[in-house]
Amino acid sequence: MADWKGTIDVSNVTMEDQKSGVAERLQKREEERIASIRKRKEEQDSMDDKVQESLQSFLEILKFERLCLEKSLAESSTLERSKLIDHFDSLSLRVQKLQRNVSESALFLPPYELKTAQNVIVLLQSKIQETRDQLLPKKRFTFSKKQNKNESGFESKGAKDVEKNLDLAISKSASTKSDDDLVVEFAACKFVDRTSETLQKNGNEINQKDIALVNLSNCTVLLFGAPSAIHINKLNKCTIFCGPVPGSIFIRECVECTFVLACQQLRIHSTTNSEFYIHVTSKAIIEDCKKVKFAPYNWTYETLEEDYASTGLSKQRNNWDMVDDFNWLVTGVHSPNWSIIPTADRITAWKV
Repeated sequence: MADWKGTIDVSNVTMEDQKSGVAERLQKREEERIASIRKRKEEQDSMDDKVQESLQSFLEILKFERLCLEKSLAESSTLERSKLIDHFDSLSLRVQKLQRNVSESALFLPPYELKTAQNVIVLLQSKIQETRDQLLPKKRFTFSKKQNKNESGFESKGAKDVEKNLDLAISKSASTKSDDDLVVEFAACKFVDRTSETLQKNGNEINQKDIALVNLSNCTVLLFGAPSAIHINKLNKCTIFCGPVPGSIFIRECVECTFVLACQQLRIHSTTNSEFYIHVTSKAIIEDCKKVKFAPYNWTYETLEEDYASTGLSKQRNNWDMVDDFNWLVTGVHSPNWSIIPTADRITAWKV
């Protein structure tokens, strides 16, 4: 009888030991889970600190470069005419380098800061072009003798006023118009409010310049060349072709359009039922978009190779099928907002 009770006691002890072991393992697992979470949080905090440092450094460099460029631009009128061409070319080159810096920093820049940086570049490019046109006017834009000079050979008051008020006009526009309005206002080339037209610009008109396409309907746009950036807003049933862009292309509020574009960075906002044949060396980014489809860039024209060479855009690196959807954060599940155009359904011969 005693032995039987002893056996029961041993069994009870074993059961208690098992329960204790399970509890210890669960506790250990929970401690490891908490430690893992803390480690990930520390790593994330460290990463956030680095991103914040990079962002702060970028903004400081952008501000410094803007002030330096504006100072150099303000000194343009004091230079000899023979030195102006090299002077303006140098300023344009600095802006291009700044544009490349913005494009390379796009991965860590929040949307607002990225848009602000792009607007700064647009304004700088516009100021350079405006001042260049004032100090080195093309013949077809030269004032007539009656308009520009009086009989004594002095410049007329009207011509002086144009030069004197240039910066004031830019400053006033910046303070009273939205960022989107400013992009259009200061774009070197633009098509706005057009319907059922074929619109075209060649390389000598658009190379190294910002382009704006706004409020177009049923239009075909052909951009033969290498602009520095493109801003596309509110297009309906349009087809857009463009050569390589070393900077960014921004698209928003477009419906039932086809885009054939090559660029360093592509950002697409609030766009639906549209197709994109693209060459992009970073990743395309979509936000608030639905039913957008992608295929590789396949447009050709006579000076395409020269334009690629002039921009430095890599033809070998094309992430056309790598799209980030800012509205879709489910890991491992493809966003329902975009898809790849099946090979059989892609347009291979463009009629332009």
